[in-house]
Formats: sequence, structure tokens, C-alpha cells
Amino acid sequence: MVEHLLQLPHEVLHGILIHVAPTDLAALRCCHVLDNLVKHDGLLFKEVYQRHFDINAGNIVINWKAELQDLVRFEKILSSSSYELKLEDLIQIVDRVQRLLRTASVDGYSSNIAFLERLIRAQKNIGILCNSSLFEWATGTTKTTTRSHVQAQPDSDQVLDNSSSDDDHPTFPAAVSMRENKDSELGRGVLRKAIRVPHATRQQDRIHRLSAKLHCLYGVPIQRLQVPETPSSSLQPRGGSDPEVDMHPFARSKVYDLRQHSEGTLWGPFVDDGSQKVDWEKIEAIMIILDYNIQIFTNKYVTHGSNLIPPWDRPFVGVTPHSLKLRPAELSVERTPSLPVDLQDPYGVSGTWMRVVCFLDYRVLFTFNFSEEQPLPGQPRRPNDAEEAIRFIIVKLQVTKIEKAGKNDGQGLPVVHFKGSSYSALPPVDVNANSKIRGTVRLTPEGEVRWTTFSVFHGEERWRSEGIQVGGVQAARGILGYWFDKDFDEYGPAGPTAFWKVSSDAEYDATEDL
Repeated sequence: MVEHLLQLPHEVLHGILIHVAPTDLAALRCCHVLDNLVKHDGLLFKEVYQRHFDINAGNIVINWKAELQDLVRFEKILSSSSYELKLEDLIQIVDRVQRLLRTASVDGYSSNIAFLERLIRAQKNIGILCNSSLFEWATGTTKTTTRSHVQAQPDSDQVLDNSSSDDDHPTFPAAVSMRENKDSELGRGVLRKAIRVPHATRQQDRIHRLSAKLHCLYGVPIQRLQVPETPSSSLQPRGGSDPEVDMHPFARSKVYDLRQHSEGTLWGPFVDDGSQKVDWEKIEAIMIILDYNIQIFTNKYVTHGSNLIPPWDRPFVGVTPHSLKLRPAELSVERTPSLPVDLQDPYGVSGTWMRVVCFLDYRVLFTFNFSEEQPLPGQPRRPNDAEEAIRFIIVKLQVTKIEKAGKNDGQGLPVVHFKGSSYSALPPVDVNANSKIRGTVRLTPEGEVRWTTFSVFHGEERWRSEGIQVGGVQAARGILGYWFDKDFDEYGPAGPTAFWKVSSDAEYDATEDL
């Protein structure tokens, strides 16, 4: 008869230890017998991993022990009370988030996404989503001159300057979203606990970009901030004494600042150096202003579940590659030359898409950019409260050609050409929305999915757009970017746009679900 746990056969101990939480495995080292068992049990780490995280083709052959240890470190960083530590490790945080998203299950429930949602939505972590220059500008936490919107990004090895005194450390605002997810008690509209952040410097551009990227991957746009008046302020209900700041005037100012459109940015959401590197602070501003406009419109005119509502209501959902669950991406031109181009397309282009386009009255846009007092170099324009127009457009696309990637493209996938048509969904009649469409999808050199479209009226190209598919190939979250004059007119017009897929069938009648 076995009197002690350690007298059990190793097979039985293994069956017990697989139920231990990953963060508790290290505690077993206090016992020599258990420590020795863990060290030599090659299957233990794999089985513990499989109980807590997703397994798919993206992580089927890995060092399970090292992977689990890395995830435990990631969880401990985000569980820390030190905000400065999280900023220092923001590169590792964003990298780990992306790795978990790449290997997340797209077949129903995902343990990876649930894990990320639990950690990032914690009140003490929401601030790392709100540390871009846009949020610092909106809340007044930036005490140095704001950098230019079109300035090239600095090298990634720049570090934070934490030499400011404790008095210079402002209290970070609490984050609030204007949407409410009624199906979740952790849904939108929850005020978050205030966080103290270090003094902003010009060398924080790297932190700004990483925070903006994490916000975009999180995917639920933060629309309103509660700004505590004192460092001791904490969680406050709506209507409390602390003021609230709406983000949309600041996002609108950034999105419609025509200075950021240049040859170096390709007039798209890229940094101003011609590299096609994504400027995530631009994507963040586009996401915020489109979400604001869509909510204002749909709350008045649209029922829940409409195709007009983009899949931006759940954290990290839809930013997993292949979350559209379309045709396999591994098919290629070289391996399957006899297949129709639709089946060779790794991006899942063919089908029916919903597109949203926003724009300012041109007189307002021109006045905002050219007639008002101009800001000094390195400063943003004033917050913009102007009302925007919004158009919902149904787009039907069909792949026409697939060719090898060019020398300036990412080499992992081919370039896909497409054509199609678009017509107005809401308002139901808008001649500017009815056009032919052509364009391409390709990888950028850093591996992001870049969409370029042209709107063709009576055989002549008129509008062009450049966008990035947030989450990667066939990610359900969709494409965010800019539309603009195809001749790159420095006087505009230009504005934000997004589109997301609603059906793989190009004959699908999207108007039935408006």
C-alpha cells in the first residue's frame, strides 16, 4: 500500500502533474524527486501546454519546455505591478502576442485568445494599449514637442529616458470604449484603473508604435478616456469628478492631416521612408475614427448582426491568420498549375466584401490643412470635431491573375491581381460608390498583407487606396487604410477606409443583412 505521493509509480505521477498549472511547475523544484521527474519527463511539458494552449500546424514541432517557460515569463510580466517593466519588455510582449495569435485555433474556442484576453483586459494592463503618441497628446501626458506625423521612425534600439523626477510622472487615464458588448460582463464601457506612466520623450517612438500595434491587434477601439486629476485617483464610475476625453477628435486630426501623405509613405499607412513598413499609429487612428463613425451611424439605423458592423467587438478575435476559414493558403502556382486561379489564391480574395469610406466636406478638409494657422514642424494639427460623411459599399471581387512576388515584395507568397465592381449599400443611391474595381494583394518586405485598389469610372481610374490586413493572411478583422486621389494630389481629398469579407460567394446578396 502506497503511503506517500512520491511512492507512486512515475506513470501515475505523470498523470497527476499534467493537471498542474504552467506557473506552478517551477514550484516542483523544491522537491528533489519531483524535480528529477520533471527534468526527465519529456512528455510532461507538451501535455501541460496542450491543456492550456492551442495546438495547430504552426506549433506542432517546438521545444515544449522552452515554449512553456517563455509563456510563464510572459504571464508574470503582465501580472507585475510595475508599469515601467512592461514598457521595457513591450517588444517581447508584442512578439509573444503575435506568436500566440499565429498559432491560435480558428475552429471555435481558442485557448490562446482566451489567455490573451484575460491578461490584456486586466485593469493594470489596459494602459499598455494607450501609450501611443495619439493617447499622450489627447490626455496631455506628453510634455515635450510632439513629433511630426510624417517623420521617419527612429531605430528600434532607442531606449526610454526615465530620468525625470517623480513629479513629472503623470497619471495615465482610464480607458473606456463607447461600444458595449452585452454578452460579456467584461465588455465595452468598463472604466479602467488609472496607471502612472513615465515622462514622454522624443525617444519613445518605439514604445508609441508598439503600443499602437498592440491596440490594433487587441482590436476593440478605445474611444474614451477618464483622466484622473490627481495621481491617487483610481477607478471611477461614469459621472465621477474626473474628466473624460473623447479620442475621435484627435484621431480625426491625425487621419485627415495631409502632411502625412507623401511618396515615402506611398500615401498609405506606412512610415515615411519608402520601406513599406507599417505605421501602426496611423492604423490605430484609422481604426478609432472609423469605429466611432460606424457606431454613430449603426446605432441609429442598423440592427445587431448586420453586415455593416465590422468584426471589431471582441478582443483578439479575427486577427489570427486564416480566421476567415477560406480555401487553403498553401496552394501555389508552381505546385498546382492546372487549378483555377481562385484555388491558387492564398489571400482569399474572391467573394463579397463590405467596405466603409469616410470623408470630410472638401471645404472643411482644405481649411483644416491649408487655410488655418499652420502648426510648427513636429506638431500635430488641432483636434478636429468636424462631422464626417460615411458610405457603406458592397464590393464583388474576382481573382484574375497570380504572379511571382517582385523584388520589392515579401517573397513568402505571390502577388494576386483582382477585378470586380462596387455599388452603394447605404445610402442606397450614391453614384460615387458605383464603380469598377481592380487591384492587387501582396506581402510587404516585413511580411504584412498589403492591399491596393483602384476605383474605375467610365474606364478612367479616379480613386486609389492602400491598406493593411490586420492579423495577416485571410484574417477576418479586415483591411484598414487610406483612400486618396489616384494622382497623389497633395491637396486631397483623402480619408480612412476599411473593408472586411462577408461571403466567399461573389453572387451573395449582402443587402439582405443590412
